[in-house]
Amino acid sequence: GIRGRVAIVTGGSKGIGFAIAEALAREGVRLLICARDARGLERAAERLRTVGEVTVEAADVRRGADCERIVGACRRAFGKIDILVNNAAATAGGPAGFLALRDEDWLATHEGSLMSAVRLSRLVIPEMAQRKWGRIVMIASTSGRQPDVVVPHYNAAKAGMINLSKTLANSFAADQVLVNCVCPGLVRTEALEASARRRLEEQGLDTRELSGDDVVARYYAPRRPIPLGRIGQPADVAGIVALLCSEQAAWITGACIDVDGGWVKSML
Repeated sequence: GIRGRVAIVTGGSKGIGFAIAEALAREGVRLLICARDARGLERAAERLRTVGEVTVEAADVRRGADCERIVGACRRAFGKIDILVNNAAATAGGPAGFLALRDEDWLATHEGSLMSAVRLSRLVIPEMAQRKWGRIVMIASTSGRQPDVVVPHYNAAKAGMINLSKTLANSFAADQVLVNCVCPGLVRTEALEASARRRLEEQGLDTRELSGDDVVARYYAPRRPIPLGRIGQPADVAGIVALLCSEQAAWITGACIDVDGGWVKSML
């Protein structure tokens, strides 16, 4: 088991990050969750404290100094770091397509996804390696393996996370630091609903009377037919992350696991 282990979950106040934090808390893991929205973090922490021990740190993982602050806060609260879940993501410039995206959009997106994972991993690996126990899970995306043409900067950042995961797994296997990658497909989150609503309204559809589920289904069902017949839920992703952090996954490192209802068709 992993009861008593300590984890950092970035982007942990809502959506997939919150579900991961909740799954780990139920396994007895002590948590630091971080996000930019301090109020949202406290609301999430209140819910998580009903099942486990949680502290929070409002921070922007796009900034190196904030990454250092997150790690320092976790060490002060719990004395160590055993698990890092690099879940935070950013998509600057929106789903605009390649020619509409500026350099700033590419840089901001890479800072929020790839570079935050680089910095945080670099900060925690030495102590994991010293203790000969560590788990790092990168939350990438199926877009890093089967690109969506409207978000090339996001595709590239997530592909970078997949590559980084494999590189770190190979680099630190001898130190018993296990690094794996999870690639969610379409998952029903507030962000997905907001994106679908915006795109439908851009097409002239009045969405005010539509529920969030209706909005998501109306936009994505014809564009992303999922073999298992439904859009994923955050808990679908959280379960596999909790497994990868556990002793049950002690012989798994360098894996890249699609959690997508069968969407990705590639065998590699």
